[in-house]
Amino acid sequence: MATPQLDGASPAAEWADPQAQLLEDTWLLTLFAALLGTALPWFVSALSIDFASAFLTLLALAAVYLGLGPVANLGSHRPLLRRRALITLHAAGVILLGVLWQRSGGLQNPAFLMIFLLPVIGASSLSRGQPYATAAVAALVVGAVTLGEAPQLRWYAAGLQVVGRWLGDLFGTSAQGGGAFPGFYAPVGYDAAVLEVFTIFIFACAIAAESLGNSFERLLEHLRVARRQSAASQDMWTELVKQLPGPALLVDAETAQILLSSERLASYCPGGKLPTEGQVLFEALQFSYSERLRELIAGQGGDVMPVVLHVGEELRVAKVNVQHVAYERRRLALVLLEDMTAAFGLAAALDVHEQATLVIDAQARVLAANTRARAWFPAATPGSDATASLTPQDASGASSPDKAHWWDPGVSGRRRLHLTLARRSYVVTCTAVALPAERDAIYVIALTPLSLAANAALAGGTAAGSGGLR
Repeated sequence: MATPQLDGASPAAEWADPQAQLLEDTWLLTLFAALLGTALPWFVSALSIDFASAFLTLLALAAVYLGLGPVANLGSHRPLLRRRALITLHAAGVILLGVLWQRSGGLQNPAFLMIFLLPVIGASSLSRGQPYATAAVAALVVGAVTLGEAPQLRWYAAGLQVVGRWLGDLFGTSAQGGGAFPGFYAPVGYDAAVLEVFTIFIFACAIAAESLGNSFERLLEHLRVARRQSAASQDMWTELVKQLPGPALLVDAETAQILLSSERLASYCPGGKLPTEGQVLFEALQFSYSERLRELIAGQGGDVMPVVLHVGEELRVAKVNVQHVAYERRRLALVLLEDMTAAFGLAAALDVHEQATLVIDAQARVLAANTRARAWFPAATPGSDATASLTPQDASGASSPDKAHWWDPGVSGRRRLHLTLARRSYVVTCTAVALPAERDAIYVIALTPLSLAANAALAGGTAAGSGGLR
């Protein structure tokens, strides 16, 4: 049977490439931030821009975001092409973000530059040096837009007049038509300060992004190791449940559906076929009375004895133990079955026997007693002291030096004697049963009232003696 998924109703999410997922999420956040940062000021009439051209740039950014998913799905088949494509799309997104900044006011809207931090953070998922490369691209794009909007900055750099003029033709000049804020004018020092502060800030963000990327990599590695260890441990205890020496099942405590079963359970299943995963326990095994077992599985667990099962035409008597296990916020129940058919049959035979039968250990503790023994000697319960409940007033043939342990047959291993207990005379048979590798034995005592024994002897054609050994 296949190993089941035990960690919830659905399997745990597996990321083929968590770094690519982080890059996609970062660009989705960047897209929404750019959209709100452009549309909201324009909608409340605080920003005078050409929203149509800004909207087209936003559509181009959305295309970059949508292209990240298919490229990331290339997987391990073409890793070099996939990495280069992701870097190209990422750089294209940063350039488009610069174009959108120019369309949204440029130098007159310096707060928009904060959005450039998001792609720098997302670049940490590509490689260690990619945040710095992204920061450099962002600084170049912002510098180009700044040179295009503030021609006076080109006066500070000899030899850049042609480049500045080309950039001005490429991006246009926001001063035409009054800019985003008509009448706004800033000295050249302001424009230079904006560019310098942005460059410093974006590279500081790149340093932080590299540190975050390294931490993310370590966490991913720890997650991979934890997943491997979890899978190995789950395989181990799954195999352990299957190889248990007795019949066992692992079921869902809420639905009673079988998740695992041991190989020894086949003897309890019709045709010797193990139940399938997901099958309800009470459909796989035919219990005569399952209500008590249902309560244990749904409740706090425990033991129930006896439980009768139908295996084809055969009846089995079992003791069922239920232990609950918590796994990934699921409540599971380990159901252990112990075949008690032979023991139950022997106990039933002793209970209907006319003799009172007790089993006593070497420390004079009662181990077992049949129904008649419990009726004649109420104090002789399992675990009680036999010397207190079976103290003889008179004994004939008892040769034990310790009268309290009169049931010890000595070296013969078996003795029969007459005994008076609780003002009633009995014919008692004492038998010692040796235990493997133990010096002490246990003793089986069978007591028959003297009157019944005499009647049995007369019916058998022999005369019963008035006392002594038999």
